[in-house]
Amino acid sequence: MPTVTIDNVAVEVPKDATILDAARKAGIWIPTLCFHPAVPPQAMCRLCMVELDRGGWTQLVTACNYPVRRDIVVSVSSDRAVQARRGVMELLLARAPESKPLQALAGRMGVTGTPYPQVSKTQRDCVLCGLCTAVCDACLGRAAIGFAGRGKDRVVSTPFRQPAEDCIGCGACAAVCPVGTIQVRIHEKEGEIEISPFKTRVKAQLCQACGARIVSVPVLEEALGKARIDWEKFRRLVRLCPKCRRKAAAEQLAEVALAAAQAGYVSRPKAAAFLPSPRRGRGGGGEGAHATPPLTRPSATLSRKGRGNNDPKGSA
Repeated sequence: MPTVTIDNVAVEVPKDATILDAARKAGIWIPTLCFHPAVPPQAMCRLCMVELDRGGWTQLVTACNYPVRRDIVVSVSSDRAVQARRGVMELLLARAPESKPLQALAGRMGVTGTPYPQVSKTQRDCVLCGLCTAVCDACLGRAAIGFAGRGKDRVVSTPFRQPAEDCIGCGACAAVCPVGTIQVRIHEKEGEIEISPFKTRVKAQLCQACGARIVSVPVLEEALGKARIDWEKFRRLVRLCPKCRRKAAAEQLAEVALAAAQAGYVSRPKAAAFLPSPRRGRGGGGEGAHATPPLTRPSATLSRKGRGNNDPKGSA
């Protein structure tokens, strides 16, 4: 395996690993903005630049996508690399001056402001990192959003700046957005999920047990179309929120534990650990209160594993 010497720390990494992988293995921090493990490296933000020693001359390269194929020497803390990263951050602050995550990252890099004029409000807070477009296209295969315009007018947009018909409202673009520009908004009255600022709306699926909104209807339909499982069980569970789903799973586990104890497969103390605690109705301990049935002695009709019903050792 090739060796990467980064700030005088030598680490071995697999061939075609990146400088960023080597830095993280060595415990050396390199700022990143457009990097996410779910999508291929984009090297769009240029915030991860480091200085590569080429034996007699050096070169600035992006750490997130530079492949390591031989032994190399890299400097993260050199003056040239530090000044390059700070210059990029100043440009990003001019584009997204109100982004709290970006301000926090700038503070960690020692950048407190920007000498450049701020962009217009219509383009503000998007740093054009490309993560949202990459996850929508490469991971989901939807391509509901993409880059539009050139130069200073370049933006992330839906086709023709209209609500995207291919958007399923999954919120993946909002999840990977490093500066919080993309937001998922819930419209309670309309029962819809909006992906802002693209103004795309889709219907929300309600939990059939408690009525909570859990996922968009297109995402549910996409899952139903691709999953290969017990359809009836899946259809019941996918329409429950996580809380109700855990409750249903606990009740099923309690039934299995009770049956196992009655059959003698497990001891009653072990089975009791899986049973829910006694539940009370609205009337407290009076009328309407009910509890989990106690573990009873195994019935004579039930047999232990590997023994027949006529075996006296298998009966209670």
